[in-house]
Amino acid sequence: MNSKRWDVFRSSAVLRNAVFAAFAWMVISAGSVFWYLLDSDRQILEIARHEAAAYIGKDIAFRAWATSHGGVYVAPSETTPPNPYLSEIPDRDVETTSGKKLTLMNPAYVLREVQTHFSGPFGEKGRIVSLRPLNPINAPDEWERVALLRFEAGAREVSAVDRIDGVPHLRMMKPFLVEQGCLKCHGQQGYKVGDVRGGIAVSLSLEPFRQASGEAKRHLMIGHAVGWIVGLLAIGLVAVRSRRRELERERANDILRNSEASLAEAQRIAHLGNWELDLLSNVLTWSTEIFRIFELDPTKFGASYEAFLGAIHPDDRAMVNQAYTDSVANRTPYDIVHRLLMRDGRIKYVNEKCETRYAPDGKPIRSLGTIHDITERQRAEKAVRALNQELEQRVAARTAQLEAANTELEAFAFSVSHDLRAPLRAIDGFSRILVEDYESTLDAEGRRLLGVVRENSARMAQLIDDILSFSRMSRRDMETGDLDIGALAQSVFDELRAAVPGRMLVLKIGELPTAWGDRAMMRQVLANLISNAIKFTGPRAEALIEIAGDTDNGADESHFYVRDNGVGFDMQYVEKLFGVFQRLHSTEEFEGTGIGLAIVKRIIVRHGGRVWAEGEVDGGATMHFTLPRIAQPQQRRPQS
Repeated sequence: MNSKRWDVFRSSAVLRNAVFAAFAWMVISAGSVFWYLLDSDRQILEIARHEAAAYIGKDIAFRAWATSHGGVYVAPSETTPPNPYLSEIPDRDVETTSGKKLTLMNPAYVLREVQTHFSGPFGEKGRIVSLRPLNPINAPDEWERVALLRFEAGAREVSAVDRIDGVPHLRMMKPFLVEQGCLKCHGQQGYKVGDVRGGIAVSLSLEPFRQASGEAKRHLMIGHAVGWIVGLLAIGLVAVRSRRRELERERANDILRNSEASLAEAQRIAHLGNWELDLLSNVLTWSTEIFRIFELDPTKFGASYEAFLGAIHPDDRAMVNQAYTDSVANRTPYDIVHRLLMRDGRIKYVNEKCETRYAPDGKPIRSLGTIHDITERQRAEKAVRALNQELEQRVAARTAQLEAANTELEAFAFSVSHDLRAPLRAIDGFSRILVEDYESTLDAEGRRLLGVVRENSARMAQLIDDILSFSRMSRRDMETGDLDIGALAQSVFDELRAAVPGRMLVLKIGELPTAWGDRAMMRQVLANLISNAIKFTGPRAEALIEIAGDTDNGADESHFYVRDNGVGFDMQYVEKLFGVFQRLHSTEEFEGTGIGLAIVKRIIVRHGGRVWAEGEVDGGATMHFTLPRIAQPQQRRPQS
């Protein structure tokens, strides 16, 4: 390890802790393995002891069952001949009523047969022994004899590890006592109920357990090795992450220092400083930029609230003090603009903001705020206000000029219409006189030509009326309120239908949303749209006009449409529909001046709505418009 790495190791608590943790983990892992190896032999013996006890318990239970039944009668055979040691028993051999011969197997005989032919899962062998056996095969060996003597002395279990054929075995024996059923065979030996009759012994090889333990030891060693390696990896991972966090903290500290420097620079550029006042100690802390704004020397400024007030323009001190006092008392922040008086007489404007923190008991403890030098902004705003005032004066003058021009234009239009109406009335009147008084002297062509003169005079009069209506529509005051579009449409339709008694006209009014607007103007809109529908459905045997609406176009406006089954129009000319004097059909086909839809558009736009059209040649037309659902600010009028 070179000196640089050693310095890093000594300076890093994370690396030192990682090395210590790795050493401690190694000690713990090694200690765990050592302890298991020490305890494994005890565990082997304990497991074998439990297995032997279970085996003996099974034999004791089986003997007790056989004893309670006085033995078992079976058919004599080569494997189960009559027991010669029970020849003194009168009913050792019996014959059933059907002639079948049976011989008695006493409990010891039955248990010995089971022990001879069946061994335990680990190869354990059991046997029944006694110090005074009827059958010599049940005589004990030396270890069994000692155990039987210990039973007579009061022991309830004897076990030991002994080698049998060079293999270590666990030998265990438990006593069995004389019961009432035993006296049938052993009463002649002088036994009484409760005496130790003998013992049930088992010998259990420890080799299978040691083999299983060896496998477990190998697994343990592998597991501990893997665990040790995983632990070291985990320690290394934690150390790497901790070291990374340690480096991140160091970088964060560097960033914080750089951030503080950047903040100071940003405050200098923005002319914005921050301050903090400790109300408990009356210590005022300023950022560097505030000292620049106030043009004070940090080393000579007595940082207190009173010193701060002393730097404010004398005429603004009371206002600033009152704003701060009220803010603390009412627990509300304040945002004020005041002046600073420099030593050379210059005046600066600053925007000051402040908030106060309070203790749980409600006592103010700390105030924080900012001071922003807005001198240049104040100057700019003053210049803007002066410019705005000049612009307002210009706009007012221009508006007055436009109003005067509009008034003159309206007067001119009225005068022109009045001056035009007189010759039109004369033309129409003299034409009528010629037709009425000189009809007999005029030929058919003359009468036709006079008719053309009268028709064009009437069309000219209507055109003058439409132009006047169009010009006045933008200046007329609006009397707004809730509109019942359905009622207005029905009223207009009834009036227009009376003018064409020979037509088959059908009006269908669907669901209509609410709307807000000028009732008279909207009556004009509906009159123009419905009259157009009646006019352009002239070729149809039955004219179908549908008026409906919805609010799908927005929550603040209602959408309406007037649809007919008339001649329609080509959509490529849709932009011309709402222009003044724009027509898509000749006057020979359909009468009109070309101003009706322009008036509709002007009225709808004055209401703040929109208007558009859809159509298809010989497929009818649909005129759409929208109106506000509620009163618009410029429309709302007080209700009487």
